[in-house]
Amino acid sequence: MKQPFPPLSSPFVPNRGGDWRSEADSRIERLRKGDLVVEVRGHDGVPLKDARVEYRLKRHSFLFGTAIAYAPFADTGDDGRHYRQFILDHFSALVCENEMKWYATEVDRGREDYAPADALLAFADQNGLAMRGHCLFWEQEKHVQPWLQALDQSELRAAMERRLTAMVSRYAGRLVAWDVNNEVLDGTFYRQRVGPDATAWMFREAARLDPKTPLFVNEFGILGEREKTERYLELIRDLRARGAQVGGIGIQSHDCDRLAVDGRTVLAPGERPYWLLRTPLTPEAFFATLDRLHAETGLPIHLTEVSAKFPDATRRADLLEMLFRLGFSHEAVQAILLWGFGAKTHWMGPDAALMNADGTLNPAGSRISRLLREEWSTRGNGVTGADGCLAFRGFYGSYALGVRAPGRREITQEVRLTKFTPTAAMQLTE
Repeated sequence: MKQPFPPLSSPFVPNRGGDWRSEADSRIERLRKGDLVVEVRGHDGVPLKDARVEYRLKRHSFLFGTAIAYAPFADTGDDGRHYRQFILDHFSALVCENEMKWYATEVDRGREDYAPADALLAFADQNGLAMRGHCLFWEQEKHVQPWLQALDQSELRAAMERRLTAMVSRYAGRLVAWDVNNEVLDGTFYRQRVGPDATAWMFREAARLDPKTPLFVNEFGILGEREKTERYLELIRDLRARGAQVGGIGIQSHDCDRLAVDGRTVLAPGERPYWLLRTPLTPEAFFATLDRLHAETGLPIHLTEVSAKFPDATRRADLLEMLFRLGFSHEAVQAILLWGFGAKTHWMGPDAALMNADGTLNPAGSRISRLLREEWSTRGNGVTGADGCLAFRGFYGSYALGVRAPGRREITQEVRLTKFTPTAAMQLTE
């Protein structure tokens, strides 16, 4: 059968000796960076030689992010200050941990409360952070409010219509994505109560209300699991056949301890619920899953919910670094979002945290901080040549540029480096 989308540029093949890290770094250099030429001219249009240009990456185009919760965000003490500052220091994207879920916005029938979600989105807007919408519905019955479970079919359908209209219209144009119906492969609530077209109807209605925001499916237990990956693809095919505009694929990964760091998988001690898989996850299996999903659908992929629970924080650091490095190096992946970071606030407890209870970073936090703020950042300076130009290579994103030349007024400018904008022009006055 003819493949509906072009294949990825190359499969994941570890370098000699199984060096997945070198392979990933090579891909990151090729896929995530570009060359920018800064052109500096005087008010008369003449190129300015020997103008000093300083450049600094302010925010990645790639969505590195975290779940954010209202209670620690709104805390007025040191805990809240540490929580907000960690976000501002490291991330380009956020997702509400619970505040946009139906059970949070309408605990009791007819009593809607959007204030926490509004506050978190306002914080994101004020600080130039993208926000994912999570989630419009949740297919697993245990996450459905009792009052919803008690409705008959017609009442439930009417409540779903009100929910869609309220949420999608309220945040239209302000989100980078919506997770439409969470964990369809592991739940049946809406399909049993409303019918097999329920999820596709959610997608169609959300697209009608906000046609510009990509609509995602979102599932756990996908990475390295061929059987569930095939069921995921079948879900997407079925949704599309029913007229759903599926805009992206979300993959949860709260079981990062499955990753084969240095070729070894060492699972965290203790009992494991069904959504924490036990099978090892190698770089080859990680890439094979993403390749299969993207090649079949042509859709972008978000690693939507990432957690690594392990009592040894150094091992936790290794796990998270591997997930981040592999994800950032795959061309179909557009986002990686942790599902929390604080020892006092992480839903899986302090053994999954990056930040200690006192606001300092543990080894996992330090490792991720080094990746995002040092290794995967770009900053520097130089002087223009006779043509008034300075070229540098950097990660795609928004840059702060500053230019000084003798006898000229210093100017600053923010520019975006993308695959399609290789030049930034700046003009200095007398």
